[in-house]
Amino acid sequence: MKNSLIRFVLILQILFIYSCAPKPIFYNSEASLPYFHSSTKTTFELIKVSEGASFVEFGIIAAKDNDTLSYVLLAPAIPGRFVNKLTDVSLNYAIPVLEVQIREFKKILDASILAWDQKFSREEGISYEYFVAPENRIVRQSENVAAWDPTIKFYFQNNIDGPLGSVLFGEGLLQFYYRLSNLADIQELSKILGKAIGN
Repeated sequence: MKNSLIRFVLILQILFIYSCAPKPIFYNSEASLPYFHSSTKTTFELIKVSEGASFVEFGIIAAKDNDTLSYVLLAPAIPGRFVNKLTDVSLNYAIPVLEVQIREFKKILDASILAWDQKFSREEGISYEYFVAPENRIVRQSENVAAWDPTIKFYFQNNIDGPLGSVLFGEGLLQFYYRLSNLADIQELSKILGKAIGN
């Protein structure tokens, strides 16, 4: 027992002496490396849908960076919510679309609206598609082939089974799918995109 107590006291003394001993501080200065900084002020305005519109599962937001660059964000609703205010959307999953791209998108939407009521035989049909992809998501695979990984996809088709539209947006594996199953949905989408860019 006495030997155990002596050992315990010796261990405590060793630990105390070690903890009081100066310890080297290892530091590798990186202050001479070039550093960059950036700041951005972004203003947001959620574009309201028409009273009674059926699609409020994602928000369309007019945005402006540093009071100069205007663009539009497509943002999914927070799960379990309908989009009535800006805090109902997940801005961290929003996809930016430039005004020029919105204008082209509206042309495709308007063509889809005109094709909605067309009737087709079993052998006929029509489809429209529109993709938006950032430059870094377009990979040249050969002289004639480029692989796109779009952040926004719009599809419209009309055939013997009838018309159907859809919007898919997101990055990588996280994609949000919205079905535009009636004409009013596509008309409303075109209308609020126009509002978002001031048309």
